[in-house]
Amino acid sequence: MIPKQKIRIGLFGVGKFGTYHLENWLAIPEVTVVGFCDIDPQKQKEIPEKYHIPSCSHDELIEKCDLADIVVPTISHYDIAKKALVAGKHAFVEKPFTETLAQAEELLSLTDPDKGPFLTVGFIERFNPIFKKVLKSFPLKPVFIESHRLGQFNPSRGTDVPVVMELLIHDIDILLHVVRSPVSEIRASGSPVLSPRTDIVNARVEFENGTVANLTSSRISPKKMRKMRFFQPSGYASVDFMNQSADLYQLEDNSEANAKDSERIMVNIPKDFEKGFRYHKLTAHQENALQTELREFARTCAEGTLPVVSGMDGYQALKLAIDIQNAVMAHHKKYASIQ
Repeated sequence: MIPKQKIRIGLFGVGKFGTYHLENWLAIPEVTVVGFCDIDPQKQKEIPEKYHIPSCSHDELIEKCDLADIVVPTISHYDIAKKALVAGKHAFVEKPFTETLAQAEELLSLTDPDKGPFLTVGFIERFNPIFKKVLKSFPLKPVFIESHRLGQFNPSRGTDVPVVMELLIHDIDILLHVVRSPVSEIRASGSPVLSPRTDIVNARVEFENGTVANLTSSRISPKKMRKMRFFQPSGYASVDFMNQSADLYQLEDNSEANAKDSERIMVNIPKDFEKGFRYHKLTAHQENALQTELREFARTCAEGTLPVVSGMDGYQALKLAIDIQNAVMAHHKKYASIQ
């Protein structure tokens, strides 16, 4: 049997996160990295020496690769992805996809869901093992969602875009994946603090089916947090994406065991009351979600099947992120006018 040809990867951008991509691609036996492209002369010298990967121009790398992995600043996503897709090459574009919805729409028009080229957007939390485990164990039909995605300030990473695009967009993608309903209303506020762009944001998103989400994100927090909580009539799920664990409370008939479980969330349920909560603690094997994400996209490209995260998923998350940021700016303008 003739072995399948390995998918050839071309990496665009080898900054801090791009280097993570490179190291993970090199750990996947089904692919081969044929080159990289970066405008930094130091990177052009260091990467070939350390990883034995050649430096190429944009056009050279697109010609050599089957799959373009685009990990450059957002401002350059559109141009590189368009070149790749026009050339018939698959494209992995890191979040937040593109600068504008018009750019995203054009890139989508260059894909073919039947035979490719395929396009995906880098929403790593979809591949987090604890989130996948929760989806299998606890059917999510929330009426209220609360999320906190907090990070420490790093002036060399992400400050070219608002925190909505850097951090919150991960929770936006999860939110839209879980709540399959059009958005009906958005209220949001936020402010720049240490950078020229919004560093902290809170948004309330309401959906036509009645679900409400309260989303908070900050990149000026003293410590990191990546949590989402899902509340629904059948119970409650708290998912810790960073520590890859979850607390699940499912509504059941009351019992002594359930009464003890209820204490975990400080709900005082009398012994003779008919309902209580059954508690389950979920943990996941520590897994490299980025490597899983990259491997899965390479596999779908090789097999000619749709990626787990579609280009349309990226478009929809970008649209809601832009709407939230616009609401932030409108609120900020209103606040400034009355001071």
